[in-house]
Amino acid sequence: MGVQKVVYVYPDVAFAVSLLMNGLILWGTARFSKLTARWPRIAAGALTGALYSGAAAFPQMELLHSLGLKTAFSVFMFAVVFAPLSLRRFLSALTVFYIISFSLGGLFLGVLYSFRTSPYYTQITDLSRQVAGYFLPGLAVTVVLYLMLTRFAGKLIQTRMVRDLFRVSMKVLFDDSAVTVDALIDTGNRLQDPLSRTPVVVVEYNALKNLFPAEVRMAFENDRDPDLMMVLNSLSNTPWVTRFRVIPFCSLGKEHGMLIGFRPDRVEVWDGTEPVSVRDVIVGVYHRQLSPEGSYRALLHPEVLERLTA
Repeated sequence: MGVQKVVYVYPDVAFAVSLLMNGLILWGTARFSKLTARWPRIAAGALTGALYSGAAAFPQMELLHSLGLKTAFSVFMFAVVFAPLSLRRFLSALTVFYIISFSLGGLFLGVLYSFRTSPYYTQITDLSRQVAGYFLPGLAVTVVLYLMLTRFAGKLIQTRMVRDLFRVSMKVLFDDSAVTVDALIDTGNRLQDPLSRTPVVVVEYNALKNLFPAEVRMAFENDRDPDLMMVLNSLSNTPWVTRFRVIPFCSLGKEHGMLIGFRPDRVEVWDGTEPVSVRDVIVGVYHRQLSPEGSYRALLHPEVLERLTA
């Protein structure tokens, strides 16, 4: 009769590893779901999951290994970081959370498999020995690969094939007029009004020009680079002056550029099948074409999507 090897699981190790992995999963979920999650909340969620994992490592806490409790606690950990959200948004982000969780676990096993000394495993104990023997280097390589994949996935979003997944229909309502444009959800857009810290949605001038008074249209149509301060001065004695402002930016092909922005009555975004209104937003007017192929005419600030769920 062979001697059975006992594998010990230490609660402190389970706690530390779980804290790291939970933090990575929650951070990745926020990044891929376009949700804003402050680091204190990510830390709180990771700590919640780590406490569960540490407790589950004790033999007396076998009940914590049940599928129902694991699922309930993972949902609770997710909610600690991202609640409140609308039900649809909550479920979609939770799905991303589980996909990343399983993907990270699969990545870890794949890394361990690359360290194998045998071309195949004949018994489950072979795999256990592989995990025990290469746990720390495997964990380190997994973390590095995960961070690289997560970071460079943002560039993949810029490809034309994936852009369609991040395009929505948006309507800008201003005074008695409205225009509808295709908008790209720009995960790199952090443009805000410097005074109110309100998110700025960038829209092409040609898509908006029918909304504007003659003073604004003349400035954009007579000059390649309109004098934005002159536009504001021309509006100083009109009811429009409180709606317009100048917004500095460092993108769109310029290191130190200026956009003229205005506060619309509201912006409607098609979140699924129903339009959802957002009032606390600024529309920045860009006088050139945003997409060379014309597939979208606006860049939607990701924070606007978060306000749809508020």
